[in-house]
Amino acid sequence: MNIIKRIAKGENKALEELFLLYKEKVFRMALAILGDQFLAEDVVQETFLKVQQNAKSYQFRNSEREWIMTIAHNIAIDILRKRKKEIVQEEIISYREMSDAVTDCDNDIGFLQLIEPLNEPDRQIVSLHLISGLKHREIAHILNMSVSAVKKRYERAIKRIAHEMEEHS
Repeated sequence: MNIIKRIAKGENKALEELFLLYKEKVFRMALAILGDQFLAEDVVQETFLKVQQNAKSYQFRNSEREWIMTIAHNIAIDILRKRKKEIVQEEIISYREMSDAVTDCDNDIGFLQLIEPLNEPDRQIVSLHLISGLKHREIAHILNMSVSAVKKRYERAIKRIAHEMEEHS
């Protein structure tokens, strides 16, 4: 009898057999996608849990290996997307905190000292955004730059200010 059918019938021994057969392949693929051993191990665990949960709905037109690797691939990609989203959210929070720190300077001299290390276009972008409250689109129009260039320069400028502030703390 097919190993997946046995799992569908609740045979734990069959799940163990399948696990031993494919755990290394699943792990290697997940590691290649995620670049993290612990996350790859999580993918292995979650993959075989899903195999057990979905064994009854398994379609026999695909090989069991293809089915298992598809499940593992989807799980790894989901984890990768979540990690990227978390990183982006952390960066946004960091930029907001930096923007708040720059905006909350006690006086204009403090602000000028913070932006002094920046080159002239970056100083203009940071000033126009934080002091004048202009949107990146508006700054792009004023400086005759693309919106993406303004955003990128702003992000880099804020990172540089943050780095300078850390060094002087």
